[in-house]
Amino acid sequence: MKRAKIAFALVAFFAAATMAARTQTSVFVPGNTNGGFGNPIDSVVPMVPAITVAGPSKITITYISGTVTDTGGVDTGPTGADWNQYGAQSPLQEARGVSGGTIHNLDALIGVFVPARTAGAWKFQPVDGTKDIARVGIVPNTLFLVGATKTIWVREAGTLYLGINDYFVSDNGGGFSVIVNVQRV
Repeated sequence: MKRAKIAFALVAFFAAATMAARTQTSVFVPGNTNGGFGNPIDSVVPMVPAITVAGPSKITITYISGTVTDTGGVDTGPTGADWNQYGAQSPLQEARGVSGGTIHNLDALIGVFVPARTAGAWKFQPVDGTKDIARVGIVPNTLFLVGATKTIWVREAGTLYLGINDYFVSDNGGGFSVIVNVQRV
C-alpha cells in the first residue's frame, strides 16, 4: 500500500511538472519583417522575437489568421505563393543556397531558432549576420519555412524569431497572427 501511494505521488508530481512546463503565447508578424535576408533592396526590418526558452523544448508554431499584402500583386497566407522574379533572391532561397529563378513561398511565414549564446551576444540583432548589417546576427542557412504549422525540437536555451519570406518588404502590408506553444522536454 505504501509503495502504491509513493508511485501515485510520483506520477502526480511528474504530470503537474509537465503541465507547468508548457507555455503559450500569441505573436503578430508584420508583413514587412524579413531581417534583411535574400538580396534586400530596401530597409532591413529585424525578425520578430516570438518566444525564449530555457532549455530542451518542443516548439509548435501555428498560424491563426491574416494575410501578407504585397503591391506586386500577391496576397498570401502563411505558405506564400510562387513568383517569377528573376534576379532576386528570397530569404529561403538564401538559406538553401539558391539564386534567382522562381521564388517559392514568397511572403510565407518563416522562422529561425537562435541559441542563447548568439542571441545574448553583444550587439546581436535578429537580421542576416552575413551582410555586415549587424555585428552579430543570424546565419541564413538556419531559416526554415513555418507555413501553417511547424514543430521544432530544440536542445538548448534560445529564442525563436519569425519573419516573412520576401526580398522587398517595403511594399508589404498585413501580417500573420500565430500561436507559439512550448513544452519543456
